[in-house]
Amino acid sequence: MPLAVFVPWLHMHQPPIWVGDGEEGRLIGNLEKMLHGPENSEERWNAGWYAQAYLNPARYVQRLSEQGYAPRLMLDYSGVLLEELDKLSHDGTFAHYHVQGEPLGNVIAQLRKMLAEYPEAVEFAGTAYSHCYFPATPERDHEAQIMEWRAVFAELFGEKALARVRGFWLPEMGMLGDGIEAVRLVRLMKKCGYEWVILPASALARPEDWSTADLENQVHRLIIEAEGEHEEIVCVVRDTEMGIRQQSGQNADGCIGTARQRAGALQQASRQAPALVVPTSDGENGNVMMFEFFPNGFAPLFENQAHWRDIEFLTVSQYLDRYLPDGPASQVRLAAGGGSWIGGHHSWKAGERRVQVLEAVEQLSRDVARARLGASPRDEWALEQAAHALLVCETSCYVYWDSEFWTEQAYRCLGWARTLLPTP
Repeated sequence: MPLAVFVPWLHMHQPPIWVGDGEEGRLIGNLEKMLHGPENSEERWNAGWYAQAYLNPARYVQRLSEQGYAPRLMLDYSGVLLEELDKLSHDGTFAHYHVQGEPLGNVIAQLRKMLAEYPEAVEFAGTAYSHCYFPATPERDHEAQIMEWRAVFAELFGEKALARVRGFWLPEMGMLGDGIEAVRLVRLMKKCGYEWVILPASALARPEDWSTADLENQVHRLIIEAEGEHEEIVCVVRDTEMGIRQQSGQNADGCIGTARQRAGALQQASRQAPALVVPTSDGENGNVMMFEFFPNGFAPLFENQAHWRDIEFLTVSQYLDRYLPDGPASQVRLAAGGGSWIGGHHSWKAGERRVQVLEAVEQLSRDVARARLGASPRDEWALEQAAHALLVCETSCYVYWDSEFWTEQAYRCLGWARTLLPTP
């Protein structure tokens, strides 16, 4: 048995954004806005590298696999980003946009090819369609957010690829703190076909006498009990420090050395399986992720794999199938108040601007739900459009940044969604 299993995880998202005023206003993806920014601007220059970052998993998995290596990678892309990449892949934008002298081409087609030809190399996790922050999103919309992502993924990559999506990424890694709401969310994830969820350590109560490695580098059974209800799900925990190092550019030697340290720090009595080291980070933000991660961090892990045979590379579900076929024995519970990748919920739920936007989203959600009750067949199409617009309004970026610009984006989205509601 190896000392540890190491699997990098990249999270990908761009929010929808309004451009233009009045009747000329339209909703596009932020990547498209950046790509069409002023010529020679930093925004436009960054956009090409962002786009290439979304393509890099396919490029490097194919190259490494053709060279005889066995890469492994976890990915999640928000539904709105997948739709934007598909649009830009088909409207000529990527075909005419060059990075390092090469056209970006059809990004979705290359990701599709990766999934079809190298299914063992990459595992996608499911997530929410518009990257909503679940603790701040009306509960009545949770299922629609999850199922819309699944519909988009199946449309782009096929039902066979969707059937291999077994884990779930909560946007911003935001886990509900209310016990009964958490029970219902976990129950919903399982209803939608998910077998495991990844959480940050801050969302979990650390059992007494557990080290950081005991919590973060093992798989547990998350137990939630509230108001006489019980629910449980397999829980993978993000390696917090390694996630930060991944974002800041730790090289392959550093990754391997730390993985060995994590294995050594685990309490031997509690070990069912090798240590599982899962660093997660944004896949595009910052110079490291745009320029350095794949050539300097990711590829060398597999090109030099013969030098570190005590470390294995698997996706999360491959690890579970190989080492924990009967499930984990250790149990964890949620921390009081839940948590997110940055600790608490403050950046999505606190502050006057955030509260006002969230109240407006809640009211729109109520109005959409009310309009659906007893709606006539002639209103069905309009209601579907309004319900879809509601999901877009729940994008986490509209509240996270707590700025005048993003608040305006939220209200423009909310106003647009209301125009789609059928008149009583």
